[in-house]
Amino acid sequence: MKDIKYIIADNVKLYRKKQNLTQFELAEKAELSVDSIKRIEHGSRTMSLENFMRIAEALDVPLSFLMYENLNKIPITERVLNILNNKDGKQQEYLLHMLEEMSFGLDKLL
Repeated sequence: MKDIKYIIADNVKLYRKKQNLTQFELAEKAELSVDSIKRIEHGSRTMSLENFMRIAEALDVPLSFLMYENLNKIPITERVLNILNNKDGKQQEYLLHMLEEMSFGLDKLL
C-alpha cells in the first residue's frame, strides 16, 4: 500500500484539478500558503488535522475522500451521503425515491 501522505497528495491534486483550481486559489480558499499546498501535493509535507480539514472544506469533499487510494474503497454509505449532501431537499428526495425504486426492482430481478 502507498504511504498515506502520497495518497493524500494525489487526491488533493485530483480534486483541485477537478474544480479547475490553481494551487494559489486552493491556498486562498483553505487559508494556507501556496508553498504549503505545493509541499502537500508533492507528498513532502505532513499537515495538522486542522489544515487537513481546511483543505477538504476548500475542495468541498469529505475528509475520507482524500485518504483513499481508490474511490471504490470509500465506504458506499459515505459516497451516497456525499451525493445527497450536494443537493437541495427536493433533489435529495428525488434521488432517494429513485434509489428505493431501483432497489425494489433489483430485488424482483434477483
